[in-house]
Amino acid sequence: MKTTTQNQIQDYLQWSTEEYEDRLILSMMVWCQHHGHYPSIVQQLLANAALNKWFMMEHQKCELQFLKIVAVIPPQPDQLLAHYKACTAQMMIKHPRALIEKIKRNKDFSNLLLTHTPVYYSN
Repeated sequence: MKTTTQNQIQDYLQWSTEEYEDRLILSMMVWCQHHGHYPSIVQQLLANAALNKWFMMEHQKCELQFLKIVAVIPPQPDQLLAHYKACTAQMMIKHPRALIEKIKRNKDFSNLLLTHTPVYYSN
């Protein structure tokens, strides 16, 4: 079920549901790479349900900021995407420090990832 915010964003930017979701997932992946630094940490950040919930709530706040700006000062259609990117780019400086540190301290996941991965050879 789509939220009202998502519907409004899609209407303003003329995006399909798939395009909106693809951009949201890509945004989360870039955010996790920025804050994870290592592939095993990035994977843990992407897989963490609490972090996912936090990211979605904060991203929606950024989208609401975009909608407020557009409602007050309607930009030109060719500037809408730039305004949206500027608002959502704020996500790169936001992070739940305690949650990320807890994930980074989880060595069990990294050890499992590196030591218990079967290796298959093809002929």
